[in-house]
Amino acid sequence: MTTEEIIRLAFELGTAVSESDEVDRLKALQMKLAQDRSAYDLLIKYQDAKSQLEHKFQDGLLVTKAEEDHINILEQQLIANSIINELIQAQEKFDNLMQAVYFAMNQAISGTGSCSPDSCDSCGGGCS
Repeated sequence: MTTEEIIRLAFELGTAVSESDEVDRLKALQMKLAQDRSAYDLLIKYQDAKSQLEHKFQDGLLVTKAEEDHINILEQQLIANSIINELIQAQEKFDNLMQAVYFAMNQAISGTGSCSPDSCDSCGGGCS
């Protein structure tokens, strides 16, 4: 098989993934998040606070108890937000799909697995 044929198949795989229920759900929830100002602002606020703590940690600076508490409070607010919670679950389902795809590809490349192109269960991939 030529490089061009492999790239064509990879493109077809990408197209198939883009048409999956997982991607459709993820896109719909991303749009829903963008339309909900409070949920969007909460997510941005959390990402900014988390980034600041990571930079502080990387710079070798101590993170205060108040900063840790602030992150914990924001995390609880994220969990309590239904849109963000749905988005997290949809992202996990998409990640599971991609892990199953990578696993199946690795099995096919190495020739050591029991994966079958007919069923996700044959790989233990848990496509659903």
